[in-house]
Amino acid sequence: MSVAVTTVVTDGAGKVKHRGQSSVSMVFHGYNQESGKFSFRGTSGWFNTGALRDSMSGDLAAFISSGYLLPKKDSTHHPEIQQPSEPGKPILVVAQDGDCPAMEVMPQWLFPSKPCGSARFNLTAGANGDLMLQHFSFDSLGTPAAAKVAYLGDVRLLAFHAGVDFQEGYLPGDPKPFLWPKEAVTSATTNKGKVTITNRYSPKK
Repeated sequence: MSVAVTTVVTDGAGKVKHRGQSSVSMVFHGYNQESGKFSFRGTSGWFNTGALRDSMSGDLAAFISSGYLLPKKDSTHHPEIQQPSEPGKPILVVAQDGDCPAMEVMPQWLFPSKPCGSARFNLTAGANGDLMLQHFSFDSLGTPAAAKVAYLGDVRLLAFHAGVDFQEGYLPGDPKPFLWPKEAVTSATTNKGKVTITNRYSPKK
């Protein structure tokens, strides 16, 4: 897939300090249902490594969503299914972790090292009548903690949020639709400002 990446950094007063736009490539290699793990690979030009680094936060948000739906023996998730109040509205699934540790981001990418928080799913009917994931959102419930965040340096991380919209698509010669991300927005709020990264996905031509 081609990924159009937009990064916006604002200071504590909401004034834009940095805005960057670029495109990178991403190939998803699939899930291992038994282990609950997934793999993907992102590539960019030599002078575009900053955009590639930023794009990884949205990629991780998109693919980690399934981990909150897959059953795990040691999981602390407590999913709650809420049926729609009106015809045509999505089914809501809410899952929340318990006893989250202090927030910590990965050293390479703007994403929690150990995602722990509240997740919400919107499920709707797909092209073949089965339920499909329409939207996923995640909010960290860990306590604020010291962190090093690109563009802002040493900060106190106050909140992390991710939201992903999904869509169905088709591969040439395959009558079955597949699900892929449409847009992913991740944001980290700190005592020095906020970093917001938006990924928009399209088939690579």
